[in-house]
Amino acid sequence: MAYDAIKESQGRVVKLLENSVKKGRLSHAYLFEGAVGAKQFETAIYFAQMLLCQSDNDDKPCLTCHNCRRIMHHTHPNVYIVEPQKTTIRKQQIVDLQIEFSKTSIEPGKKIYIIKDIDKIQVSAANSLLKFLEEPHDNIVGILTTTNMNALLPTIISRTQIVSFTSLSANVVKQELMDVGYEKHKASILSHLTSSISEAEEIASIDGFEEIIDFVPDLYRAIIDTNQSAMMLFHNQGDFILYDNTLSKLFMRCMILFHKDILHYFDGDMTHLVYESHLDLMSDLSQQKPKNRRIDELEHMLDVSSRLDRYINQRLAYDNLLYELERSE
Repeated sequence: MAYDAIKESQGRVVKLLENSVKKGRLSHAYLFEGAVGAKQFETAIYFAQMLLCQSDNDDKPCLTCHNCRRIMHHTHPNVYIVEPQKTTIRKQQIVDLQIEFSKTSIEPGKKIYIIKDIDKIQVSAANSLLKFLEEPHDNIVGILTTTNMNALLPTIISRTQIVSFTSLSANVVKQELMDVGYEKHKASILSHLTSSISEAEEIASIDGFEEIIDFVPDLYRAIIDTNQSAMMLFHNQGDFILYDNTLSKLFMRCMILFHKDILHYFDGDMTHLVYESHLDLMSDLSQQKPKNRRIDELEHMLDVSSRLDRYINQRLAYDNLLYELERSE
């Protein structure tokens, strides 16, 4: 588990939790809320380790003691985890939680329950949970996680301490993807398409993803090559994009990323480049047209991208876009 990523991306949250432990000011229930991929559940596990770690450090878990390792593997008897069954948290799961926590602990320390994706709870289950939340116990800590706080009952929100998570930075997502084996250039692109590791892996698994990320630079090479037509290249090699709306949207998002890279290159900003292995191409493109023209082209791309969900002639839309990109005057 990427604890370094938790500390880097959610430093404020980790500090808040560490201070709560150090000062003995624990809430009886927390609501970890934020965007998809912001590591709410992983941080809940990390928090449970803070509370039950056997090391001498009062607020930071060692991650290696018997308790920390059992919590990491979801086998510690004092940590009870509830996850949706398919897409729903059912009433019986909350009843089972209440029964489990009515028993005497077989090990010392706090008893902790973690409910993942609390927004997927049934109404009857939520009402049962409310009764549990209304009767806090000194030795019990609850952690609820969600990516959709608007779907929660206000009564549940009001009985918890809300801890808001920020989206993962592109650098964190990129590094995590590289750590699990993605090539650097793919990880860089994926990290700018989503801030969620799981969603990044889903995008990478799409048939046509690799073809698209390689095809975009090829199109730009054709744009500056007087002996080649970007429009003809698209019709000869990119037709597959037109027959799948998912691929069409992905193609436009990658085009936009590459075009933004050209603008970053204009500004001398190399730290935010996504297609960072194509510096020579960006240099040529920056010399071909002035920056204000490239900005106009980006606005055209954003307009095409915004209309892909509507009934439009995509072939014509792409022809017009490529004509605009090839037009020199």
